[in-house]
Amino acid sequence: MEQTFRKHLQEVHDHYAANDFSLAFRRLVDCVIETRNPVLFRDTLQYCDWLDEHDKATPDDVRSKALQLLEKAGNAGLKPVDDHGGGRILSVQGLKKTYRKGNFKLEGLDFDLDAGNIIGLVGENGNGKTTLLRLLAAELSPDAGKIHYHFSGKKGDDYTVKTKLVYIEQRIPRWYGSLVDNLQFTLAHYGISGEENLLWAELMIARLGLRPFRKLSWNRISSGYRTRFELAKTLLRQPRILLLDEPLANLDIISQQTILQDLRYMAGSLTAPFGMILSSQHIYEVEKGSDRIIFLKNGIPQYQQSAAEIRDTPALALIFELEANCTREQLAAAFEGLPLQKLQFNGGVYTIQFEGSAGGGAVLNALATHHIDVVYLRNISHSSRRFLSTDTHVS
Repeated sequence: MEQTFRKHLQEVHDHYAANDFSLAFRRLVDCVIETRNPVLFRDTLQYCDWLDEHDKATPDDVRSKALQLLEKAGNAGLKPVDDHGGGRILSVQGLKKTYRKGNFKLEGLDFDLDAGNIIGLVGENGNGKTTLLRLLAAELSPDAGKIHYHFSGKKGDDYTVKTKLVYIEQRIPRWYGSLVDNLQFTLAHYGISGEENLLWAELMIARLGLRPFRKLSWNRISSGYRTRFELAKTLLRQPRILLLDEPLANLDIISQQTILQDLRYMAGSLTAPFGMILSSQHIYEVEKGSDRIIFLKNGIPQYQQSAAEIRDTPALALIFELEANCTREQLAAAFEGLPLQKLQFNGGVYTIQFEGSAGGGAVLNALATHHIDVVYLRNISHSSRRFLSTDTHVS
């Protein structure tokens, strides 16, 4: 663990050296949190105050002060949380839930979740993602199958499960008072009081980019920052499992990528790792940041595999999404010499499918040779996106 911490410290140093100040700062705060040292917390918040007061400071000054703080974090060392070890934290076997009204059935779910890992739950609306999350959050009872929380201790220990398992719904509940007051209240509820209470609240606010809003109330911040606030409140509870229903829905594309990256870093904490399951229709973003993907269609998993298994499984077909300034006829002509199976136009984007024997280079060469003006091109042969269209013929 200590060796990995040293590696993280070096990564922060490298980020600052590359002038990637935003990521460097977030990872610096992660390292500080790992120490759980109140003195270092105070120093970090003083550095945040300095940044606020010196918004015209030179990159060298910003970097120099940050690296001084980084050195202190390295000297402070790690302080693991007693009940937050690694290993398996959740097992699901043969899970099934039936709704007679609407004739919907969720079934065929078998998977495990380890501390530090993320499961991406993807699929279109109405395919069972929220139902699965509610089952895992113990808000619904399954009709068949088992859900086992490995951190619950003895059988029937519902209190530990409810304390360490946090479910954030897509609709964020309204709060009253300021953001920082609410975070302090959450900490007090879990037994953290005095100066330590404020230090933790302010440090998490800094980590999630909420400092400009910490004195504001519900009505004065956007829905995207309300999501960040809810995450801050949840992370202060130090969960073992975090369930997120469409956390990217109210975020722009840059914020989506940043939040997913931050959740990856925080779930993999050395001192307090947790497992996470998040649902989303933003398939590409979720697939990039998840250790395992469960793709649901009509309540049935099309697959529930690790990202590595999906990537390493030979594709049965070569499938692209393409946006181009051309007609369908021009595209069909460009691919005349290739084993084309499907050419479908939907919502401004073409889905193009070839036999698995086709090569990606040949497709790119055909587009270039026929001077197709490509706006966007993505290989989705191993992506869940390939399941969103069931046509298999040239249309």
